[in-house]
Amino acid sequence: METAECLDKPLTDLGFTEEFCDRSKTMGFLTIKEIIALSPENIVTRNGFSYTWLGELSEFLDKRKLLHLLQPVPGKSYG
Repeated sequence: METAECLDKPLTDLGFTEEFCDRSKTMGFLTIKEIIALSPENIVTRNGFSYTWLGELSEFLDKRKLLHLLQPVPGKSYG
């Protein structure tokens, strides 16, 4: 699966657990692209966030060599 396809595909189609998908929906995320568009500070303060959720996301991204996408981009203004 190409990076762009992975980012735009619904989380429910990527093999995440049901709990991960439910928490993501609670936080307002349907795709990885929506998650990485926000700063880490914004993500951890969302209702529904848990470190178990973050761990599952990190593992998924790491296996695909995409973990760097969770890092804040220097000079980027998050909104």
